[in-house]
Amino acid sequence: MSRTPIRARGGQQAAIARAKREWECIADALPQLLCLVNNQGQVLRTNLIVERWAIGKVREVLGADLHELLHRHCEERTCELRQALQIAWETLAVTGSSEFELPDARLDRAIKVDLRLMPDLGAQVEPLSGNYAVCIISDVTQLRLAQEGQRILNQELETRVRDRTEELSAAVRGLRAEVTRRELAESSLRTSRNELSLLSEQLMKAQEVERKRISQDLHDAVGQSLSAIKYSLERAALMLGAPQLGNPLKVINKTVEYVQNTIDEVRTISENLRPALLDSLGAVSAIRWLCREWSEVFSEIDVEINLHITDADVQEPLGTTLFRTVQEALNNVARHSKATRLAIAVCKESDYVRVDIADNGAGFDPDSNAMRRGHGLSGIRERVSNSGGQFSLTSYPGGGTHLTLFWPARPGIDQGVFSLCAS
Repeated sequence: MSRTPIRARGGQQAAIARAKREWECIADALPQLLCLVNNQGQVLRTNLIVERWAIGKVREVLGADLHELLHRHCEERTCELRQALQIAWETLAVTGSSEFELPDARLDRAIKVDLRLMPDLGAQVEPLSGNYAVCIISDVTQLRLAQEGQRILNQELETRVRDRTEELSAAVRGLRAEVTRRELAESSLRTSRNELSLLSEQLMKAQEVERKRISQDLHDAVGQSLSAIKYSLERAALMLGAPQLGNPLKVINKTVEYVQNTIDEVRTISENLRPALLDSLGAVSAIRWLCREWSEVFSEIDVEINLHITDADVQEPLGTTLFRTVQEALNNVARHSKATRLAIAVCKESDYVRVDIADNGAGFDPDSNAMRRGHGLSGIRERVSNSGGQFSLTSYPGGGTHLTLFWPARPGIDQGVFSLCAS
């Protein structure tokens, strides 16, 4: 008799045994607890997770039901796991699958239980009749802790947003109250003619402080914004190495152009608010720069500049007053004079500083309401008066305008003598 069929059957059995061992190794390597359960709810097979979870030995738990497997020696009829397994088993008989999740204090972990029917080979597929069920028990403790942490974090963020919103609302209310207070203060100023001169001087001083502050803020705040744009461009440049993100060249060029325009605009605004020359060198240098810049903008006006004085001859606060006065006078010429020639002279005569600004423009009648219709001359007169100077104006329709201003060169000069010299 031939022995070939016997050897074939032996090899087949060895392959089956080897495949069974490999499958058991795979099951033991999984992080979930796997159980094969019969239709009576008894555990027929399980993997090594029962030992890793300190539930018991693999051979010891065989034959126990799922509740006894997870809760050894638990006799509580109201056990939450027992009730959940009973409901899941009933659902399994109807639908063929069932799952639930609950935190388990005895196991000291949150578990997810998943039951699935697995029919026997060749058996009729009837729920819990001749079939096996597979139970997969997963440890979801870390996942639930992460979800709870996320929930707490979301609550904290919502609380912060709510608190920040309340702070901003309070700030807005404070700003509105401040605006109202300032409006009331301005109304009070308008009704108090006796304090007009003093308050105007304070307003001019506050204006200079504010202009200086705004100039500094523009350099600081806008400078940071420009730096941020630059960093964005550098980041965009990295896109050049990632073609799938698109071609960033157009965006880069447009942003670079915008950055350059912003830098130029900030520089112009800063210089107009308070030229650096006014602080670094002095009023005379600042006036020379102002006239040069003004003549470049209004190139149709022929400007003659004569500055027979040095920065050392003009001290603060007269330097700021002198610069702002010339600046306002140039603005008046640009807006109202329609002139083609302009002459500016600043000199020191004896004990006073003299400024002459003359144009060949349309002129006006000084006795009319022109001084009160926003020509800026009333502001110049008030600024000069509050700084201890003298104001003189000559103009007539069609004959141009000549503005002459005088200030004491140093404090303590007798005003009578000064007025006589100015006249």
